[in-house]
Amino acid sequence: MTGLLAPRALTPEELATVTAELDAVPVPFRFALSAARLPTATFGQMSRTWTAFRRGVEAFIDRYDGDAGRMAKALGLPEQLVPMWESLPARDWHLIGRPDMILGTTDGTGPERCVVVDVNAGSLAGLFPLNDMLLRAHQADVLRPEFGACGEPRYLMGRFADVLRRHMTHEDGLIALTYYADEAAGDDHFDNWHYRSLVLELARHGLTARSVHMEDIEIRDGAAWHRGARIGLVHRYFLPDAENPHHMAELRRISAAARDGALRSITGLWGEILATKATLAMLSDEEFTGELPPSLAADLTEAVPWTRRLTERHTFWRGERVDLLDWSLRNQHRLVIKPALGEKGRDVLIGRELTAADWSALIEQAAGADRPWVVQELMTATPKPLSFQDDSGALHEITVPVVYGSYVLDGEFVGAIRRYGVKGDGHLMINGLQGAVPAPVYWGDDD
Repeated sequence: MTGLLAPRALTPEELATVTAELDAVPVPFRFALSAARLPTATFGQMSRTWTAFRRGVEAFIDRYDGDAGRMAKALGLPEQLVPMWESLPARDWHLIGRPDMILGTTDGTGPERCVVVDVNAGSLAGLFPLNDMLLRAHQADVLRPEFGACGEPRYLMGRFADVLRRHMTHEDGLIALTYYADEAAGDDHFDNWHYRSLVLELARHGLTARSVHMEDIEIRDGAAWHRGARIGLVHRYFLPDAENPHHMAELRRISAAARDGALRSITGLWGEILATKATLAMLSDEEFTGELPPSLAADLTEAVPWTRRLTERHTFWRGERVDLLDWSLRNQHRLVIKPALGEKGRDVLIGRELTAADWSALIEQAAGADRPWVVQELMTATPKPLSFQDDSGALHEITVPVVYGSYVLDGEFVGAIRRYGVKGDGHLMINGLQGAVPAPVYWGDDD
């Protein structure tokens, strides 16, 4: 399952035709000429991994009766963020999601596992429109012979649109892709391509959407409006800074309107508690899993890599009781360290890519930080071949580590997009900001 049988460079005219829709946005990633293929059985494996993770989160929610304050305390999250998380009524934490998964091994040994390495639940999870745009690009005449035989493509935006349509206050309302003005300032802001592509994809499915600054939403006559159009749904992309008075004042205004029925939002902020990396630490920790039904605990052991919130404590590593901080210092080559409240790969550091002195200083700093950090076992991703052209048109064929964005709609795994880490084994942070190349997964089996 290697993709194109005979990769070749496209002429500038051919490539321009293939990527015309992407370039019009423009999408800021290189175009993969090789197909991302996985066996049909792996679709089931990824679905089971997601299901185990979701059931684990639901068990955590049930343990604390869905109380945001108690959940935040259990996860070690700042108490002052709780009012923000509780501000919007929606508790639809897995309605839309794109948790990152790795197919790989621990320490490069043992059988291949499928694990969730980042939560990415809620409406901030992107790349849904990109999936369908890339699949359509593969239907260009010059690519169709190869990509048409790759397996089953999974188009997503029809179902995505149905999810939004189901939550709208009225059928012909505006879908407001809403964020603070300072969250995407300037036409060159990296996130703007996603909003533009989402507007275009929703239009294909009969829905009108536009990017809307939260500050520009007008509440009057029992409804929400933007430039004369009545808003049927606020598709939340804003993430308030709790220390920013302007953010919080706007949040209170919009939250009051939501609670009064003047507008409806998808998704709420409550799910941001569960979207933190501290959730992975909870679902991996013997103090939590020890009280679960044995079957669920076993499923979580398979679905979630060993992850711990970095504090002064003892825990278990493969059955051995260890001092967490001391053990983490001595095992940097097998660990990743991440801020629990981080996003977009920021401040995620791979132990083996740092000097011993830098790792030691980082562990000390993280253990004493006001906000929680986690350490996680480093998974060795199964590498995959990639073909792409550089700016000069030269064809490159490389084999690199990959990570999968696993698409979730209505709480169900529905497909995946592969991200190729073009910087190779020496740089294992694989995301768009680091130049990763995306490709939607085709599902099937070789004859």
